[in-house]
Formats: sequence, structure tokens, C-alpha cells
Amino acid sequence: MKHFLNQWEVYLLSGIILLSAFVYRDSFNARFFQDDRIAMDMAGSGNWLATVPDVYHYRPVSIQLFYGLSRNLFGLNPIGYHLAEFAAYSLTVVVVYLLLKKILKSREKAMTGTFVYALNVSLFGNFFWIATSYFSLGALFYFLAAYLYLKPGIAATVATFLVTILAIFSNELALTLPFIFLVLSWHFGSWSKRLVGSFVLAGFYFVAKLKIIGLPRVSDYSYSLSGRVLVTARWYLFRGLNLPEGVRFEAGNVILWLFLVLIFLMTIGLMRYFSLRQPHARILLLSGVWFIVAAAPFYFLPNHMSSYYLTMALFGPALFVGEIVSESWLRATVLPVYLWLTIVGLEFLSRTHWIILKNTGPIGKF
Repeated sequence: MKHFLNQWEVYLLSGIILLSAFVYRDSFNARFFQDDRIAMDMAGSGNWLATVPDVYHYRPVSIQLFYGLSRNLFGLNPIGYHLAEFAAYSLTVVVVYLLLKKILKSREKAMTGTFVYALNVSLFGNFFWIATSYFSLGALFYFLAAYLYLKPGIAATVATFLVTILAIFSNELALTLPFIFLVLSWHFGSWSKRLVGSFVLAGFYFVAKLKIIGLPRVSDYSYSLSGRVLVTARWYLFRGLNLPEGVRFEAGNVILWLFLVLIFLMTIGLMRYFSLRQPHARILLLSGVWFIVAAAPFYFLPNHMSSYYLTMALFGPALFVGEIVSESWLRATVLPVYLWLTIVGLEFLSRTHWIILKNTGPIGKF
């Protein structure tokens, strides 16, 4: 660990992880429900080729492997499953920091961005619903693949492809990784054969998805190319900026006012960023492209919007804020407001979110 992180970094990352555990402490008692029933049955069947019924998702790592191992270790105690997912989240936080540090070339900026990623209220579903393991594990492999892609050597090349496969077998959203590799190559001006290989790998899986695995057949997963795409994209943009879903824009709403204060402070940061130093346009562009690419499929699903779909895309806002909120006085104002918005947002979601309202316990007996 010391090879990657110094003592200061270990302490701060540990603080962020412990703070996350505190603000999400109620999630560790969340019970199994809905899709957990399906996942548990798939893991128990021993069929590693099984796909999720109706939607035909093939996720052997995040379903068969995760639920199978968890059931052997924890039985039917959901706390164990939550702890396993939190362990994956903790590792993800560390990898996000390492990737941010590689791009931003600054420990302070990277730690700011990591705080923004780790405490974003859009991760609510990842904590409170075990079935989102395909994002908890998928994000870990997604970011790790991106980090390894930037490392030189044959060992890193092999590791990149192996982790990319784990990411795809955890969450099909990892098919966007070749495009992430592409923008990273553009940003660093370093091109390798790995990029071609990643597109070939994704292409093989995409063909298998079309011809063998199958596409979703439920109406909620119907793609739309209408003008609603922009409305859906705006919805996700607000979530990426830490505004919880379900908030109504009305007078007296504390969440709304905190959100406006946060946007105001970030605007000040952006103005000072352009006025005080030579701006790094590539970083700002990379942050925007990452946010778009890593959640691209969901902008075309207006009937099936969930904030946890941004788990991989949140790296974009984290990179953006880490870059523009670089002055100490600005960090001292932006980050407390951001955390406050997260805390009140979580309290709001704990009363209104469908994951909470519909979770009345498991459907049937496992």
C-alpha cells in the first residue's frame, strides 16, 4: 500500500470511507427484496450461463459469484452482503483517488475529487439495495481497468484485459470502457495497441449480446431517440451535481437552497480557475466526456431512470470539481456545503425513495 499511498493519503482516504460508513449507517440493516430473490435463485441454481429473466442481462460475477459466495459466508443475513458491498465501495474510493491523482497530478485536487465522488447522494441505491451489486462491483473493476490502462508494461496490459472482462461480466455498462480508454489516450497523448484490443473485446461481447444473450423485452427498457433525451440528460446532470432525486423546486426547500449555494460556489471556483491560471482545457473536456460516455445508454431510457446508474459517470463531476476547486479557502466552503447537501439529501431519500418505500422484506422465502 505504501507504494501507492503515503501516510497522509491513507489517513484522509480512511476518513472519507469512515465518513461514508457513518452517513450511510442505516443502510447496513436494509433487507433483501425484489431482485434479490432472482439473484439468489440464479446463484443457487449453479448455472453460470443463466441470464436475468426478461432483461437478459448476463452478470456472472456480480450475481452468481457475489451472491453464491455471500450466501456461503453469511447465509441469509443481509448485513454480511452489505458489508461485502461496502468493502468493494471502499476499494473503489481508493482506485478513484489513484486515477484522479494520475490525471490531475495533484494529491490535494485528487482528494477533493474523491470526496465529491464518495459522498455523492446518487450512490444511495448502491448502499440500500443489495441487488445493485452489479454497480458496486462493476464500478470497482471499471475504474481499476481505467487505472491499469494508464500503466506501462506487459503485465499491466494483461491485467487491463482481465479486469475489463470482470467489469463486463459484472455490468454491461463496462462496454463503454474502450471509449474511456480512447479519451484517456487523447488526454495523455499516449496511444497503445490496448485500445484496439479493448474495442475488439467489447465488439465480441456486443455481438454475443445481440445474437446469444438477448436484449431486454420489457417496456421500461425501451429506447427513445426523441427530445426526451435532453430532459433525461438534464435529470442525470442534477443528480451528478448532488441533487437527490424527487426534490421539488419550491420555496423553502432546504435541499434546493443548499444546491443553489453549491452551484454558486462552484461558479466562483470556475471563474477564479480561468482568471488565476492557465486552464487545463483537456481536463475539463475529459470530465464532461467521461460523464456522458459512462452513462450514455441511460440517457435513452426515459422510462427507467435511477440515480445509481451514474455510479461510473460520477467520476466526471469528481474530476471537474477536483480541478476547479483547488484553492484552500474554496475547498473549505465547497466541501462542507456538499456534505451538508448529502446529509439532508439522504434524510429526504430515506423518507421518499422507492427503494425504502417498497422494501417491506423479501418476497417469499429463500
